[in-house]
Amino acid sequence: MERRSDEQRVTGRAILVATAVAMAAAFITPYTAYLTRTWHFGWGTLPNGPVVIAFVLLAANGLMLRLRVAGALTRSDLLVIYSILTVAAALIVVHVPYTIGLAAYPFYRARTEYGWEETILPYLPSWLHPARPEVSAWFWEGLPGGVPLPWAEWITPLSGWGAFTLALLAAMMCLGALMRRDWIERQRLTFPLIEVPLALVNGESHPTLPRSSFRLSAFWLGFVPTSIMVLLIWLNGLFPAVPAPARDYPIGQNFTGLGLPWSTLTEMRVRIAPGTIGVMALVPGEVSFSVWAFYLFFRVYLLVCGAFGVPPWGGAGAAGFSPRLFFDYAADGGFIVITAIALFRARDAFAAGFRRLLLRSREPDDPYAPMSNAAAVLGFIAANAFMLWWARRAGMSWGSYALIMAAFYVALVGTVRLTAAAGLLQHRPPTAARWMVIRTLGARQLDPASLTMYSYLSMGYMLEPQNWAMNFMMNSFKLMHRGRIRARGLTWAVGIAMVGVLIACSAGVLYTAYRHGAVAMQCWPTTAVPTCAFRELTASIRSPQTPDNWLRLALLVGGGFTAGLSWLSTHYVWWPFSPIGFVIGSVMHTNRDIWANALLGWLLATLIRRFGGLRLYHSMRPAFVGLIFGHYLTDAAMALFATTVLGARGVTSLVP
Repeated sequence: MERRSDEQRVTGRAILVATAVAMAAAFITPYTAYLTRTWHFGWGTLPNGPVVIAFVLLAANGLMLRLRVAGALTRSDLLVIYSILTVAAALIVVHVPYTIGLAAYPFYRARTEYGWEETILPYLPSWLHPARPEVSAWFWEGLPGGVPLPWAEWITPLSGWGAFTLALLAAMMCLGALMRRDWIERQRLTFPLIEVPLALVNGESHPTLPRSSFRLSAFWLGFVPTSIMVLLIWLNGLFPAVPAPARDYPIGQNFTGLGLPWSTLTEMRVRIAPGTIGVMALVPGEVSFSVWAFYLFFRVYLLVCGAFGVPPWGGAGAAGFSPRLFFDYAADGGFIVITAIALFRARDAFAAGFRRLLLRSREPDDPYAPMSNAAAVLGFIAANAFMLWWARRAGMSWGSYALIMAAFYVALVGTVRLTAAAGLLQHRPPTAARWMVIRTLGARQLDPASLTMYSYLSMGYMLEPQNWAMNFMMNSFKLMHRGRIRARGLTWAVGIAMVGVLIACSAGVLYTAYRHGAVAMQCWPTTAVPTCAFRELTASIRSPQTPDNWLRLALLVGGGFTAGLSWLSTHYVWWPFSPIGFVIGSVMHTNRDIWANALLGWLLATLIRRFGGLRLYHSMRPAFVGLIFGHYLTDAAMALFATTVLGARGVTSLVP
């Protein structure tokens, strides 16, 4: 194996910079995202925070090189820093604020919720909550005058939640390492989102802005109009007299009051997002086509059901049949098939890892892998064993834990596969893992302690698939491969940084909440997440749901349909439909953020290829990346201006 220079390795400098920046972002994000509501570190599979920070580091790098200051970052340093920051987004955006809210909520709300002392509180693990009820009350209402912030009260619950979080991240890292080679080298999935950081470094040994894609005329064709649009929308939010282009079109309102079947279209909407258009123009045409085509197929399906008198959520004469839920669970069946195919195709990596562990057989060196197959198998087993022990200590039965984790891994692998193949910024399986288990098997099969932990795990870790860390890990593995960076140090780099991020983000959430009161912070996720979790828990304990045979049938129908689509896509080049579109056709994000932008991105790329050929299409790819940068950078600049100069609050960031 050819030996690379130090430039193609994970360096201590990159780890130090990434950890310091990630911790700083983790501490301030609860304030800017949930209190001032002007800027968020990163929502979705392409977090805006890492993109903006990478741009700032690139600009600083050029200044350091010009002034001949030692310590300028190399191409591999920037890619490693970006990779670590994206993984940090999973903790900053979801896991830490969600779990802290869940920990502080039940004993506070028990004062006003009837019957919680008998139905819920006895099943709450004491080590996952502050010991004194007033500590939870101060979290929501703010500290009384002269009372110090109760840091010591949170050491035990934060340690408990943090241990599970790190184990889950380790399991994702190991699973991704096992599937990496099949997705990157054999199937050659496009990983369109890595085009953003690659546009910054642009193959230079010491990247600077003048050497990046910012020097290309095509890049500015996408950047300038997007930047102007975002600027005008921000100015309109700050100063309503400034005119701004419309970006949200609730077209479904035209069908309000018409009755069935047309009332099934009332929730249709179009929200223009230049970044999503840019990504959809980068992905293969059959993927972008399928995203909007299957969304329209879903709408036609609801229209047909409505013509037969069955509303989307069912009705008195529907014999328990809900067209909307049936399609959702059919898509979940599709996720099961996609995951099964992905695991089957990666079987060689699993087998090689077990052979190395059990037979001590020789394993060929893969310089771009974050760990060996043997280490990945061992790490995955160890991480899941720890999470099972953690869940058992929290009161769950091993069977109930196995069920929800199986549903979670199905959604995880399927979701990450969608990110790798289609680069969708906002997407998720139609049904959460908790509901997939409860609606197909019934809540009566689960004891109250297990149902309690179902609410915790589903809302704290399984609710936001677009921010699951494995999405970012797989993109990072592809970056290491494209950048020819030896990735064995990436695992330790991510681990070190995530411990720091857990501490800093926990401190940021607690400091902001206790100083200002969590009730004054943005409703989502501060109060909405625990409210939803405990409302569902109360309903499941008091009136346990029974299995739904319609939804069981939907899983089978959707699984068979997805298997057929996958077979056709594999065997016939001319087949235009990808199963990716089917499994997200009914999702809220597809309706609100994706389908219209997928249509525009597909149309843009198709017209360029049709009339200009592949040569023109490749020369225009920087313009598609420019759409993303124009959206993200202008949004961040205006958020900084609104927060620091104007002191404005409540002008929400435009980045999804």
